Amino acid sequence: MATTNKKEEQIFIGNDDMVVELTGEAKAEFIAERDARAQEALLLEAEYKAKQDARESAIKKLAEIAGLTKEELASIL
Repeated sequence: MATTNKKEEQIFIGNDDMVVELTGEAKAEFIAERDARAQEALLLEAEYKAKQDARESAIKKLAEIAGLTKEELASIL
């Protein structure tokens, strides 16, 4: 993955029919918000994966304890 120096990165936004390059504090705020959103997305993805793993584990344990087939489990769930 290529790394980009955030100070050198050019960021353009659309404002009505004009395209404007962000600079200075506006650029820094944009980058900070973008990074925060990316971190939040990674956290949400990790939480979702953990919940899916826990669900699969619980289903597997239930199947083993109760001696249920996949079809029986599917009909219950």
